[in-house]
Amino acid sequence: MKYHIKCLQCGKTFSENRYITKCINGCDSVLRTEYEKKQLDIIEKNQGILKYINWLPFNNICKQLSENCSSFSMYMSSKLADYYGLEHLLICCNTYQPGSNESMRTGTFKDIEAEMSFQRIIETKENGKPFVLSSDGNVATSFIHYSNIFQYPIVLSVTEDARLNRIWSFRKSNPYITFISMLGNCDYYNSIALANELGENIQFVSEGGALNIARRDGIGTIMLEATRLLGHLPDHYFQSLGSGPGAIAVYEASLRLKEDGRFGKTLPKIHGSQNHPFVPMYEAWQRRSRIIDSKYQNEKAIELTKQVYAHVLTNRHPAYSIKGGVFDALKNTSGEFYSITNEEAIKAQKLFKKLEGYDIEPPVGITVASLIKSIESGTVNKDDYILLNIAGGGRENMKKEKYILNPTITVNKKYNINNILRMIK
Repeated sequence: MKYHIKCLQCGKTFSENRYITKCINGCDSVLRTEYEKKQLDIIEKNQGILKYINWLPFNNICKQLSENCSSFSMYMSSKLADYYGLEHLLICCNTYQPGSNESMRTGTFKDIEAEMSFQRIIETKENGKPFVLSSDGNVATSFIHYSNIFQYPIVLSVTEDARLNRIWSFRKSNPYITFISMLGNCDYYNSIALANELGENIQFVSEGGALNIARRDGIGTIMLEATRLLGHLPDHYFQSLGSGPGAIAVYEASLRLKEDGRFGKTLPKIHGSQNHPFVPMYEAWQRRSRIIDSKYQNEKAIELTKQVYAHVLTNRHPAYSIKGGVFDALKNTSGEFYSITNEEAIKAQKLFKKLEGYDIEPPVGITVASLIKSIESGTVNKDDYILLNIAGGGRENMKKEKYILNPTITVNKKYNINNILRMIK
């Protein structure tokens, strides 16, 4: 067996042929992949991130994935690095790059999360059951795109605001999607709650979000590639956080590389960031607390989410407190967290485009602004090895027409789950 899945709290293990995202014992913990191979083994003949298949949670590469796999590019910055006097700034570009094999099909690293998830589920006992998931933008766009490629059914729960303003498809329609739009004063968490309720039904499979090992191990290849290029683990990793899978992913990948023994013994310091005034993880980490303030998790928090520039970062219940989640990743790497204003993010976007030459998405503006803050505060040294995750961009270069999909079902906060189930059938 190539890998098994382990609960960090009770130690129970699950076989690789199960699509599972939560421990059956009800533990408040992520499940983590444990691979048989303990040393990084690169398959050079495979394209993109698939060369790291020995540390990805599936055994085969289907035709749909081999022909449509998204991939990031990675390079040592000269212009942004020179601007701030950095000697070793490694940039990971999860962006749309026309004509390149190193490109994200929809322009963000959520493409990796989607394609890894579809490849994994088709190898499990749950193959054929529709994925249920929620999104405020990029995840939905990626899963819509790859559901067409894999011809795999999904049930997608979103707010009407997200559907109209942040979710799109290259096709006018998608026969594999049941699109549920929540009307009225709803936010990202409301759509997550609906998806979670649907996911408990035996006819569906909850995709899992940050608890999905396929998502996390896919994103973890960013750290694998960076370490391969450098020859050692970097000192720092920067990324803005909404739900938290990215931070958990690179932390888990770093643990595997540390265990390998060839790439150093010091874990990279994780630098997270959020968009002020919606900063639940930032405030909790400033208190070095595992507990997020309830003001960010009640209905009044919806008003805060309306004030931010990077709206996809507004999950009211991120994977922060859970064992093995963002809090533990920050604690075990002596991490940092930043609160970034809308103005700081926009300024960082403009600077990045001026220096590095391409557009970046609002959440990445938050990421770049956090790097700038860390430089100005002296949190990073000029000779440190820094990995900057440009998690989305290049969309200004997309020439394909993009379409807003019509909802299959519309509901409000007072929905009846049984009525929704009947409409899906």
